[in-house]
Amino acid sequence: MEECFYRLYSSLPQVPFAQKVARIDLDALQSNYRALLGHVRKSAPNVRAIAVVKADAYGHGAPDCVRALLGEGCDFFAVSSVEEAVAVREACDGANKDAEILILGYTDPRHACLLDRYRLTQTLVSFAHACALQNSAREAGVRLRTHVALDTGMGRIGFAARSEEEIRGTAREILSLFAYPNLSVDGMFTHFARADEESEAGVRFTKEQSENYLAVRRLVEDGGKRIPFYHASNSAASIKGVAAGLDGVRFGIVMYGASPSLHGELPLLPVMTLETRIVHIHQLKKGETVGYGGTFCAPSDMTVGVLPIGYADGFVRAYSPAPVCVRTATGVFSAPILGRVCMDQCMIDLSSSDACVGDTVILFGKDGPLAEALARQAGTIDYETLCLISSRVPRFYRGGSYDRRL
Repeated sequence: MEECFYRLYSSLPQVPFAQKVARIDLDALQSNYRALLGHVRKSAPNVRAIAVVKADAYGHGAPDCVRALLGEGCDFFAVSSVEEAVAVREACDGANKDAEILILGYTDPRHACLLDRYRLTQTLVSFAHACALQNSAREAGVRLRTHVALDTGMGRIGFAARSEEEIRGTAREILSLFAYPNLSVDGMFTHFARADEESEAGVRFTKEQSENYLAVRRLVEDGGKRIPFYHASNSAASIKGVAAGLDGVRFGIVMYGASPSLHGELPLLPVMTLETRIVHIHQLKKGETVGYGGTFCAPSDMTVGVLPIGYADGFVRAYSPAPVCVRTATGVFSAPILGRVCMDQCMIDLSSSDACVGDTVILFGKDGPLAEALARQAGTIDYETLCLISSRVPRFYRGGSYDRRL
């Protein structure tokens, strides 16, 4: 199958015989999107899906991922910054000029003209931010689409809504926004801090956040105003049906087939597979060490393979001694990482395989370990594992029913 090349965030050239690649399966991305949308529409037939493509689509490369999702009928995307939003708009315009793009984070009010030019929807992170944005939009002679963010318990951005007093005050502030001629209040959302937890405390906290959010909504509507679009559910909450009955849900990490603990019975597939190849093999004698600090000492004679990938590529030191998969002429073997991962290389134990120089090694993804396994080894989450894959690793795309020429 023909592959399409894309190098993330960089002007580094494409060269043949790449030593490390991230293979992006756009068929899997589209399949995951369909499965998620079908799942949430069982209980909410008219719900609208927001595809979260921030951080260059969680490290997968936003342009091709956006176009593939457009091919599935997705017409609403979310990013974290105005720079990301402009890039997504440019990816959308060849296929759907009317696609909505929501900036989930703060944008300097001085960018009012930029927001208008690229038809972007800006989050209002506070009442002061809304006032400043109104002033800048008025001076620029533009009217901006906005969504109000509520801080119902995340402790991050948003109008405060964690107590009855805060909820009442925030409702009054939101009602006052409708008098601002240069801002259109088109949506309101919150973000759940613990929706992925099964603990009693986590479930209770998510319920409290949902109740705070709905309390603000009721007070705004009691004040005679209606916000057209309400959304609250992130990946975990979408699958669990938390805050059902709203207008939209946000598909993030699970759309890329990661965080399998959240999948339930959904047939979601990993979209990214990180591969490299063996570039050197040598023998290690009993008692000899490997890598910086000599942290691994051979308990017996061993065969060691060297991979041309390291923490500068996003394959971090904390992943050692997790296993990777080596694909040889006779089969697939599990091989643990030995010693400390270096900036540009790492070493693996090939003693139990017939591996040769040039054999493929799957670090995570399809037919290999899951990104979640590496994340668990590092004491982090698979969001970070995916987003860390750096600009030195080219992305190669397969599948996706859309026209790449657009």
